[in-house]
Amino acid sequence: MKKVILMILMLFSAVLSLYAQPKTKIELKDNWYYLNGQKFFIKAIGYEIGARPGQHPYEGERKDDLDLMKFDLKVIREGGYNTIRTWSQFSEAQLKLVQESGLKLIMGIDVNPEKNYGDPEFVKECVDKVKKVTAYAKKYDCIITYLVINEPQTNHIHQVTGKAFVDLMKTMIGIIHKEHPGIPVTLSANAMISDYLDESYFDVYAYNCYDHGEAQTATMGFKDYIKGLNELNGLNKPFITTEFGYSVSHKGFGNYGGNTLRQQSDGLIANYRDLIDAGAVGMCPFYYADGWWKGGDKNSHGLDQPEEWFGFWGYSDLNDKYGSPRPVWFAMRDYMKGLIVSPKNNTIYTGTSIPLELYNDKEVKKVVVKFLDKVIYSKNISSEGYFAGQLTIDPAGIEDMELAFEFYDKDNNIIKNESINILASKTAFELPKLTIEVIPGTDLNDCKIASIKTKIETSEKFKLTGDLKISYNTHLGWEVGPQASVSIKDQSDKKIITCENFFTIPDNCWVVNASAGVAVQYGKFIFRIHDQKIIFRGDWAKEAGRK
Repeated sequence: MKKVILMILMLFSAVLSLYAQPKTKIELKDNWYYLNGQKFFIKAIGYEIGARPGQHPYEGERKDDLDLMKFDLKVIREGGYNTIRTWSQFSEAQLKLVQESGLKLIMGIDVNPEKNYGDPEFVKECVDKVKKVTAYAKKYDCIITYLVINEPQTNHIHQVTGKAFVDLMKTMIGIIHKEHPGIPVTLSANAMISDYLDESYFDVYAYNCYDHGEAQTATMGFKDYIKGLNELNGLNKPFITTEFGYSVSHKGFGNYGGNTLRQQSDGLIANYRDLIDAGAVGMCPFYYADGWWKGGDKNSHGLDQPEEWFGFWGYSDLNDKYGSPRPVWFAMRDYMKGLIVSPKNNTIYTGTSIPLELYNDKEVKKVVVKFLDKVIYSKNISSEGYFAGQLTIDPAGIEDMELAFEFYDKDNNIIKNESINILASKTAFELPKLTIEVIPGTDLNDCKIASIKTKIETSEKFKLTGDLKISYNTHLGWEVGPQASVSIKDQSDKKIITCENFFTIPDNCWVVNASAGVAVQYGKFIFRIHDQKIIFRGDWAKEAGRK
């Protein structure tokens, strides 16, 4: 009898161990996510389940759609992603599916960004929602981050006060930390309209980043514009990009809509590269599937509405529930096989040693680095995930170096290649400089007409290329404000180049980002020199803005 009982206990223990989920321990250190002690690069994709043709994810009662969600998660996992990002909370049944899929989750909580953050009833509504969600969500260790609000607008924060915004954010952060300990909390701010926001009280820096070729993107370049946000935040926490992408609608402006399928593929890869170079350790491109509902009619797919055409998967008609992949899906799948975290593209390095950091999927078994067709590094890869090493270089003076990276599978077939351009020197050297002086410099109330005085200190070794770009980003809704382009080709022989541009300050403008920049070339290596200044109107943003 004792033997039977012992066998039953052993069988019961075996069953428990079979179904037990290993607990994921999350640490934030060295500006990285660590999962169970290992550096974890977030290869996510934005995902909404209730956004198929004929559906609206934020109208009426939300259906779990578990069968379709199971299909999506399988496809996403096979596409090389390890995480999904949402804009609203999943139900418990949906969380179970994510847990079973092996994917991680950056889960949004759908706090309405247009409500009064200081209204006691709205605050209570937010508190109740967070407590209700965490009551079941804390059972699942697939969640690695909560996003508590998406793209709060400047004018709205001004109206309800920066203090009300920060107080509500801190309230929700505190509840999540108490109810679901160890899980980071952040928001998904829009980089162009939220550059002034202080994110220091969040656990992670997070931005939606779009390369529309305007404002700071035009003056600083996409990489340096986003890197600048990371630097403004202090470079002391992990930085993730919670949206970026290209729409393939028929019409658009800038890079917002009107892109071909090829432009979407190339644009996503270029953005991915730039954002890694800006310091991001997590990527959530926008997004898995088209949202027909975004144009106002969930039953019709309007050709000219950019918001309806960002998907990596599209749907042929109203009855198509599974969809099919666009070229960008395959392009991103292949690109993510081996991610080069360091060296960073279009970056300057001094010395003879460069840190090598890669993030590989399980197919990668060897990496080779070449310079001028000669192998300067070769290493077999024994495990997927984070890999660190050192590259040794021997630059001749100041040298532009194009490093060719090759990733091989177990059969010694190349599965990905990518080039990284660096400017290298054994010793430090001086670069041309660009600085701006902005009037008014501390308070927009001081005058009606603003000016940006730009000063460029040139260098014989470096060639200025293209026009000087100036921007006065006024943060009026999605409008970025006036911009200017100044030709400097006739002044290239001067040691100092100066100019001044004037801008009208709108009465309803509460914060400005003034910036200027120009491209510089040395051989194949092209980078931008730039400067920016953030100016507030009065002290309205002292609680929410950067000090």
